[in-house]
Amino acid sequence: MKSCGVSLVTAAAAFSDEENKMAEGKASGETTEGFLSLTAEEKEALGGLDSRLFGFMSLHEDGARTKTLLGKAVRCYESLILTAEGKVESEFFCQLGHFNLLLEDYSKALSAYQRYYSLQSDYWKNATFLYGLGLVYFYYNAFQWAIKAFQEVLYVDPSFCRAKEIHLRLGLMFKVNTDYESSLKHFQLALIDCNPCTLSSVEIQFHIAHLYETQLSQQMCKLLITDTEPHTDQRANSTSPFTS
Repeated sequence: MKSCGVSLVTAAAAFSDEENKMAEGKASGETTEGFLSLTAEEKEALGGLDSRLFGFMSLHEDGARTKTLLGKAVRCYESLILTAEGKVESEFFCQLGHFNLLLEDYSKALSAYQRYYSLQSDYWKNATFLYGLGLVYFYYNAFQWAIKAFQEVLYVDPSFCRAKEIHLRLGLMFKVNTDYESSLKHFQLALIDCNPCTLSSVEIQFHIAHLYETQLSQQMCKLLITDTEPHTDQRANSTSPFTS
């Protein structure tokens, strides 16, 4: 599997090369309006930020500095892509998608991920990309595509560190799609996974209980309908005393 860590390093190196070219152009008399640059420390901090941190990283109070850094990184990458007329390494778009996802700017995250998808022939090997894309589709209730992306993550990397998050979301989506058997399977897989999760075990158990309740309600409804149908037919076929 293509590690996102490698992608981030590659993108950072390419970003540095492009920065150097722009700096040389600036030194020779060319100006770049609104040009921003990232320090070595900022690049190092950004190197550990990708879709796997979604839901686990606060961007308020203590995380305000990280939010500011992410915003700056997005502006830097967008400026560089614009200057290069889009002719940059595909990893730029993957990383830009991660940054926008963490900032909860889903439309921009989707746009960046789609650019990476169109440029990277072996995108399917990048589990963190597929996970980020699945999260965006999940946000937009595009469950068909979210399910596909999440299932591909589990296929490419069965030991993916956010597998519990994936099983949780698959459980929710299959429940909405009334595929209760698949829903229960993924909820149970999420429940036995000991990795960190955005929901507690009690909350996952609540979803399982609600799933059983939904199934029972539907079964009761079917029983009531089945029980009512013969009486309805009998009434319809009976002769009314008020008719001749």
